[in-house]
Amino acid sequence: MECACILSLEMRETILGYSSSPAMSVMLAVLKLYYVCQDTYIEAMLALQQAQVGQHKLRKRVRKHRKAFSDAQAKIQNYHTALQARRNQDENAVRERNEAQARMMQMTRERDESMRLAENREADRVRALFHAEIREEELIHRIAELQLDVHRLNNIINPIPHPVPVNHEEDPSEEDQDDGIVSNEESEEDL
Repeated sequence: MECACILSLEMRETILGYSSSPAMSVMLAVLKLYYVCQDTYIEAMLALQQAQVGQHKLRKRVRKHRKAFSDAQAKIQNYHTALQARRNQDENAVRERNEAQARMMQMTRERDESMRLAENREADRVRALFHAEIREEELIHRIAELQLDVHRLNNIINPIPHPVPVNHEEDPSEEDQDDGIVSNEESEEDL
């Protein structure tokens, strides 16, 4: 296209250089106008062709960048998916940590309650042992008192006679033996 433009310019200069008559001048003016229009058309065609080449390059570049853009969008989508999965994992970990802390707090409260109950039971056991020892001493003392009462009552019911002084030289007669025996009625009166 550029060669045709250069060739037409050379022909124009050659033709314009040989004009000698007015008809020829008019014809040359018409040819000049024709060549000017043709030059404008050629320039427009060249500009159009350059624009088409530029547009083709831009389309190639757009296709290339569109592919890169779609790849970048796919990567961004993958990153968003991975980020959401990571957030879900973090939320699950936080929830599990909070549940574990709540369980530990509950277990700590239960342990403290168990220890308090065990301490109370131990204190109750020690108190019960102390009261049992006191009660045992009271009962032993009461039993001793009751045994004394039983002995005293037994002595009242079955008195023990006082021994008769025995004279080894003489044999006591039967009358003397009767005098040493105390009847139950006499012993009760003495008491």
